[in-house]
Amino acid sequence: MRLVSEKQSSGVKKSCFSDIYPLFWWSFRRKYVILQPRTNPSAMITLGEMQISGMLTMLVLSVMLVMGVPSRSIRQGSFAKARWMMAAGTGLIALQFLLQHTFGLREMGITQAVFCNLLFFTPASLLCGMAILYVQRQGHVSRKEWLWVAGICALAAILLIGMALFDGVPFQEESMALRTAEYVASVLYVLMQTCIFTMQYKSYKQLELAVDEYYDRERHDLFGWMGLSMKVMTLLAFIVPLVIFMTGVPLVLFSIGFFFAISYSTISLYTYGVSKDVERVEEAETIDHSSLNIDHSSSNDEESFCAQSIMVNGQWSMVNEKIEKWIAAGHYREHNLTLGIVARQMGVPQKQLQEWLRQSEYRKLAGLVTTLRIEEAQRVLVEHRDWSVESVADYCGFNDRKYFHQVFQQYTGTTPAKYQLLH
Repeated sequence: MRLVSEKQSSGVKKSCFSDIYPLFWWSFRRKYVILQPRTNPSAMITLGEMQISGMLTMLVLSVMLVMGVPSRSIRQGSFAKARWMMAAGTGLIALQFLLQHTFGLREMGITQAVFCNLLFFTPASLLCGMAILYVQRQGHVSRKEWLWVAGICALAAILLIGMALFDGVPFQEESMALRTAEYVASVLYVLMQTCIFTMQYKSYKQLELAVDEYYDRERHDLFGWMGLSMKVMTLLAFIVPLVIFMTGVPLVLFSIGFFFAISYSTISLYTYGVSKDVERVEEAETIDHSSLNIDHSSSNDEESFCAQSIMVNGQWSMVNEKIEKWIAAGHYREHNLTLGIVARQMGVPQKQLQEWLRQSEYRKLAGLVTTLRIEEAQRVLVEHRDWSVESVADYCGFNDRKYFHQVFQQYTGTTPAKYQLLH
C-alpha cells in the first residue's frame, strides 16, 4: 500500500534524506514508492525472493557450523578451526544478499551490484577455500601462504572501496572508473582462487597417497568431497570475469552454481567433521616416528640416523619372513585392515612395512591384500560351489558384493559367477 505519492515523497522525504543519505533514500523510494508488483504472476521467483532465500540459506549454514556441531567434533583440532572459517564465509555471503536486497543494488545498476558481489564474495571464497585446505593439512597452513592469498583479497577490497570513495561520482550513478576497478578486482579474484586451488590440489594428492597406502582398499569416500569442492569453486572463479557483469540467464545460472557450490562445500565439511571420517583420514596421515627408534643419547645424531637406516635396510629378509607367516595365518582375510593393524600383527614397525610395500610389486597395502584375497576367492569359488557370491566375498575379506565384483573382474577379466562356471 502506498502512503504517499511519488511527488509528495520527493518534496517531503527527499529534503530530509537525499543530501545526507542518498543511498538510503534511493532504497526507500524503491521499496515504498516506485516498486511495482510482479508483472508476471506465473514467474516462479523474483530477484528479491532469490536474494532472501540465499540469505536465509547461508545464515542457516553458518548457524549449523557454529551451534550444530557435537562436542566430540569440536575437539578435533583441524575441523574446530575450519568450521569457524567456513561459517564466516557463509556469513559474509548472507550479508551480501541482505545488502543487495535492502538497497536494491541490482536494480540500481550493474556496477553497484558487482561492487557488492566482489567485495563480499572474494573474502567469502578465501575463507571457504582455506577452510578446506585447513582440514586437508590438519591445520598446518603456513603464515606465508595465508599472507599471500589474504594479500590478494585485501588488494581487491582496497581497490574497490578506494575507487568508490574517491572517484568523485555518487555511488548510485554509473562510474567508468569504478567499473574498471571491478574488472581488475575480478581478475584478482581469479588469481586468488587459483592460488588456493594450487595449494589444495597438492595437499589433496598427498592426502590421497597417504589414505591409499594406509587402508586395504580405496577410500575416496572419506575425502572425495574435497576434490569436487575445490574443482567446482575454481571453475566458477574462472567464469567470474565473463558472467558477473552480465544480466539475465547467464547471471542467474552462475549465481545458482555459486550458491550450490558453497552449500555443497559447507554441508560436506560439516558432515565430514561430525563423522568418524576425519579421524580415519588423520590416522592415515600420522607418521609412526617410533619406527625410526633413533638413539638421541648419541653424541652424533646424524651418525645414529645413518646407522639406523643401514639396520633397517638389512632387515629386508626379516620383513619377508614376517609377511609369509602373516599370510599363512590368513590374517589378510580379516575385514577393514589398515597399515597399523597389519604392522602390529606382523610385529614390525609401521614405517618399515610401508617402505617394504613401496619397494615391492604390490606398491601399497591394498595391492598386497587384494591380490591375496582374489587368489583366495578363486580357490573358494572352485572348492565350495555351493557358497553364494556374498559368502565368498565375506569369507575373503571384502565388505560388499559390488566391490568384490569390481575388483575380481579387474584382476581376472571375468565375474565370479563366470569364473566358477569355467572352472
